[in-house]
Amino acid sequence: SELFKESIEALEIAKEFEKSQGVSLDLGIVLTSAEYEPWLNDRKAEIDAYYWNRYKLLLMKSLSTDVINTMDQETDRIVGLLQDPEISGPWDRRGLVMGHVQSGKTGNYTGVVTKAADAGYKLIVIIAGVNNNLRNQTQTRIDEGFIGKDSSKLLSSKPEQKFVGVGNYDKKRFPSTFTSSVRDFSKVTATSVGVPLQNMSEPAVLVIKKNSSILKNLIEWLKAANTSMSTDKIYEPMLLIDDEADNASINVKYGKNE
Repeated sequence: SELFKESIEALEIAKEFEKSQGVSLDLGIVLTSAEYEPWLNDRKAEIDAYYWNRYKLLLMKSLSTDVINTMDQETDRIVGLLQDPEISGPWDRRGLVMGHVQSGKTGNYTGVVTKAADAGYKLIVIIAGVNNNLRNQTQTRIDEGFIGKDSSKLLSSKPEQKFVGVGNYDKKRFPSTFTSSVRDFSKVTATSVGVPLQNMSEPAVLVIKKNSSILKNLIEWLKAANTSMSTDKIYEPMLLIDDEADNASINVKYGKNE
């Protein structure tokens, strides 16, 4: 309809205005524990920033250079506060990133995801929304900013490839996905892929609802398909992003043996 066309045109004009007028982005404030040991700068030279560079090309369509440069610094700081994925043995590092409503949080953590993947994180789980609409919207954003393919086509009964977002800039490498823009996590779908995480050459990403049954199914699949007989832990470094931290937050209490 004409109204739909006009709304699309208005959105494109707004994007061009924001880009040309140089909308600014300020660096946030960081609080760290006394035990924090920086690692990212020491590894920068050896990291192939493939996923981040591909995402940056997509950002250049709608954001000014200044905003992208600030986002680059901000996401570097956040990834640097994660644990170095090359560290062997069990580890657990947690943090909280806060931002205003409609301040670009999804775009920011998509950048974190790309850089974490470049640094060596092999499993990335994003908890997005408590209903299907929110989860599906986030999956679409991840399709565009990280995966590069339309996930609804990849996990259909007749898989096909449709490149979107970053996939239109570079098609050399793609992460795997066990969820799609029309389907939440399913043990049956994940098992049908038939490739354990440790055998994947590229990272895997899942976008799931904050739902107890979905989380339970994910944990059961991880234990059944991706752990050894002697331990119930996966060997691959995992990044978990809770995009609904203000809604039914997970239990982060530390005990003596936890």
